[in-house]
Amino acid sequence: MANTIQPQVNGPLMVEGDVEIFAADGSSIRKEAKTWLCRCGQSANKPFCDGAHNDAGFADAASVSADYVIRKPEPGAPVASLRLTLRSDGPVHCFGEAKIVGKDGTVWQGSQANLCRCGQSANKPFCDGSHRAAGFLS
Repeated sequence: MANTIQPQVNGPLMVEGDVEIFAADGSSIRKEAKTWLCRCGQSANKPFCDGAHNDAGFADAASVSADYVIRKPEPGAPVASLRLTLRSDGPVHCFGEAKIVGKDGTVWQGSQANLCRCGQSANKPFCDGSHRAAGFLS
């Protein structure tokens, strides 16, 4: 199965494939074939979605910029599995071949990306550093 990330309209990221999620300290949190990750910043069960986006009024059309380029790629060859590493009080770093598919049919494909977890990025689902000014805490 291809590693796929699909932002949901006004909701979480649906992640499918050979996916393992890691804490900021490198410890494994969960290995899943399908999971939903919070992207509104309000879940009491971060990094997983608990439906808090509904009460928070989170709004996003779930489109994807095909032109996204990660600023600081990590060294190493991409892997077939998808490693999702939570950055302390910041984004989720994706390492491994994946495609991100927007509801409008836009597609980004690559081996590294930083995805917004605070809900404040102007370039959702990608991180633009807004978590710093928003005081996001994971």
